[in-house]
Amino acid sequence: MKRRLITVGLLSACALLLPASRAAAQGETGRISGTITGTESNQPIQGVRVTLLGTQLTVTSNPQGRYTIAGIAPGTYRLRASAIGYTPVIVDSIPVRAGQTATADIALKHQTVELERVVTVGYGTLTKRDVTGAIGQVSGDQIKAVPTTNAIDAIKGKVPGVDIVSTGYRPGAGVQVRIRGQRSLTASNDPLYVLDGIPMAGGIGDLSPADIESIEVLKDASATAIYGSRGANGVILITSRRGQAGNTRVTYDTYAAAQKVYRKIDVFDAEGYANYRREAYRTAKQYKCGGVPTDTEICAEGDAFTFYAEEVAGMKNGTNTDWQDLLTRQGSLVEHRLGVQGGNDRAQYAVSGEMQKQIGVVLGQAYDRKQMRVSIEGQAKDRFRVGGSALYVRSTQNQGRDNGLFDEAQSDSPLTAPYDTLGNLIFKPTADAQRDNPLSDVNNWFDDNLRNRIFGTLFATVNLAPGLDYRVNFGPDMTFNRNGIFVGAQTQRKQGAGNEATMSETRTFDYTLDNLLTYKRQIARDHKVDATLLYSIEQNNTESQGARGDNLPSETFRYYNLDAASLVNNINSNTSDWALRSYMARLNYTFLDKYLLTLTTRVDGSSRLAEGNKYATFPSVALGWRVLDDATNQKFGPLNSLKLRGSYGTTGNTSVNPYQTLDQLNRTVYSFGGAGAFGYAPNQVANPELRWEKTATFDGGVDFGFLDNRISGTVDYYRANTTDLLMNRSIPWSIGYKSITQNIGATRNTGVEVALSAITLDGWHGLRWTNDLTWSKNKNEIVSLAGGATSDVGNLWFVGMPINGGGNSIYRDFKFDGIWQTADSALAKSYGRRPGEIRIADVDGDGKFNENDKVILGNTYPKWSGSYSTRLDYKFVDFGFQAITRQGFMIRNDVERGNTLAGRYNGVKVDYWTPTNPSNTAPRPDKSTEGPYYGDARGYEDGSFIKIRNITLGATIPERYIARVGAQSLRLYVTAQDPWLITDTKVVDPEGATGKVIPSYRSVLIGGNFGF
Repeated sequence: MKRRLITVGLLSACALLLPASRAAAQGETGRISGTITGTESNQPIQGVRVTLLGTQLTVTSNPQGRYTIAGIAPGTYRLRASAIGYTPVIVDSIPVRAGQTATADIALKHQTVELERVVTVGYGTLTKRDVTGAIGQVSGDQIKAVPTTNAIDAIKGKVPGVDIVSTGYRPGAGVQVRIRGQRSLTASNDPLYVLDGIPMAGGIGDLSPADIESIEVLKDASATAIYGSRGANGVILITSRRGQAGNTRVTYDTYAAAQKVYRKIDVFDAEGYANYRREAYRTAKQYKCGGVPTDTEICAEGDAFTFYAEEVAGMKNGTNTDWQDLLTRQGSLVEHRLGVQGGNDRAQYAVSGEMQKQIGVVLGQAYDRKQMRVSIEGQAKDRFRVGGSALYVRSTQNQGRDNGLFDEAQSDSPLTAPYDTLGNLIFKPTADAQRDNPLSDVNNWFDDNLRNRIFGTLFATVNLAPGLDYRVNFGPDMTFNRNGIFVGAQTQRKQGAGNEATMSETRTFDYTLDNLLTYKRQIARDHKVDATLLYSIEQNNTESQGARGDNLPSETFRYYNLDAASLVNNINSNTSDWALRSYMARLNYTFLDKYLLTLTTRVDGSSRLAEGNKYATFPSVALGWRVLDDATNQKFGPLNSLKLRGSYGTTGNTSVNPYQTLDQLNRTVYSFGGAGAFGYAPNQVANPELRWEKTATFDGGVDFGFLDNRISGTVDYYRANTTDLLMNRSIPWSIGYKSITQNIGATRNTGVEVALSAITLDGWHGLRWTNDLTWSKNKNEIVSLAGGATSDVGNLWFVGMPINGGGNSIYRDFKFDGIWQTADSALAKSYGRRPGEIRIADVDGDGKFNENDKVILGNTYPKWSGSYSTRLDYKFVDFGFQAITRQGFMIRNDVERGNTLAGRYNGVKVDYWTPTNPSNTAPRPDKSTEGPYYGDARGYEDGSFIKIRNITLGATIPERYIARVGAQSLRLYVTAQDPWLITDTKVVDPEGATGKVIPSYRSVLIGGNFGF
């Protein structure tokens, strides 16, 4: 069977190439070739798209700017050359003779606003000047310039209104993306990802940045309504790189990076720890000299009672162990990518393979990804085009104990040693039952993720009549995840007794089948129509199972031999299915090449919903007016381009989980006749009235250009109202349930986005300097809650305040008001407190501290965010720089809040209060408490930061120096990734490392791009 499939595939590929080969053999055609250069620099330009107008022949210029179009019947033709960043050029009256080559050299001029640039809008494309929605675009070259394991991380700071933050700094960690704020209280706020027209069920984390041609971010309802029930959180469209006609081209891209942690948490060193621990015992009257408690003296008697014997020995030996240093190392990130592409005017192909390996900055952590991608498409007949692509990815992620290592490292005593005199690891540096050597966890605690994924796309397009095309897309997405965890005996969890292993697997198969009918027509001179009809189905199946084994006979088994465990438990399995059927219609209409109209309606029917509510309709309308059009040389003073646009529409959020509308039972355990028995109890009450959460959005925007587009930009204002939010409403226990899920909440997002670009210098002594600036502000608020309530304190939901959940946190707590001082003894006593303890604000002034004194301190969503990028090109040298910022948000410093100051564990180095050091920032250490009273009031900080995202210096080696080795292009570069962080916070990184977690890091890398 496999041999038959391979044979059929080879025959199909050969069939695609036959028409072109036959034409070439006949010798009845001619060619057009030439060189494309820049008017300012006179340097060749690679990647220019050259189209023979009136035909389907299109090629792309090579690194030397050369292009060749073959297979042209004799006659007179027109050429069109276009590229991102340049004004399109049309060359008229090019004579072509049989067996001869006509020459047509073309010079392109830089342009900031690419009015002819093609923008992907979902189920089609439009030129930028015809777009009526709010869409941000990032080119593949911009994405490829950022060395990262996650493609979405590469667009951070490049699109206004898109907030991207790291979710952690372990190798292979992901990011959190929010487009124009958060909407849902309990459902997902993540955007929909679509690759080459196919929604990605397994996320985008497996896709290599180097395989991306462009990323478009759809932000308003006009742009996202075509995705109906899944468009409320925004849509991110990814267009992958494909083959290009021309000579076969081989590329090799590689880089190697060294990575180092930003900074460590400043904990007490050996001397500071000893003094702090003594002070904790003094406070409890347990540090005695001569049998008498003392507040100032240091003596052997007191130390012998206060410290473990190992710590006393450490003080004598001068031991000062930095446990954080022991856990960290210089990390690395290495990537190798080999690509081959080519083709002719009728068939194009691209094949690439990539290997990426990251050694984490923390011991025991690593990430390895290998992938291969194949893309082929061809013109089988004059009216019939077929193609497809396949991506296979295999990745492994080693997490170890993960964040728990740094909880251990920041708590262990610096007076103890990690190794004995023979170099053997000491599992228990002290007799404390809760403390162990974190290096032992590195060696004996494993948490490994294995992921295999195959994502494919197939399409066929047939031209039915002039302007009328039918297209079918099919996209299967198969993902296999396996998580294996092994915790050995000598770990903090097991404390030297036994071991445990867990294995879980998840398999997902998703496919999408789209049927598209498009009609594009210029009617007379004044009317242009672009219409799209869609019928689509999507089905998804997910299966999972897992088991746990305790006390395996050998720890070398890890999680691979669970049946050898003395106890196998937690055996589980699950399956979930859902399907979606959709209909969509879209009309883009242009009148007088000046007035634009977009009408869209999508109807989604889902298996997740009950009968009577399965279908929902999502309409939108958008208007545009080209007040000034650069394409027709209209100007008003320095203003040469101006387009006004506005849109309104409704989108949905896939907020209802499969089977959520049905009654559900839960397994329970009870006593029957004195013996344990299993049964089932009500778990969820049915609600067939559940429906999608819906968001109605208004967007008003303006696109403009000044001074022949030397300065250009966009400004958008939006207001999005989300209704029918899923919330749990309490119901009487007497009916067997405590709550029911209903559509009863509402939220609102309002914001402004600005993007500016400027060509500061253009050809001045060969220098080109460009600058880009983005700025966005979003206000997120809850409008209504269940039962008309103004607050839900348990969930930290408050009307008029931002959402708590979905990656954002609302902080409601006591307000830190310093430390009780000796002079305040009487007042402190009236509150039941004493000098040296934390003082909080008596908000209601009733003379006591209680829940009424808790206030909303802030939240983690920024008041505004922005970025600045600059690039300079001089001859063969280029320099780039980007900075990002998030301002006006609060973080909770969980390292400081977890500082018990009880003398048992080490902690953050603070200026604590003593009778002789009346500090007003940290309380007095006290062994008699597990933590300071009102200790949770500490650690709330302004998280605002500026991060230098990257600095790159590159050089493109002139061809005359590399031609002798057979190379066509060579670029070498050095990049500093995240080299500096500017912030007033005390945490490692306010973006994603605010507690005892894996620290963030900076990278310095060198790389090269080779073309042959």
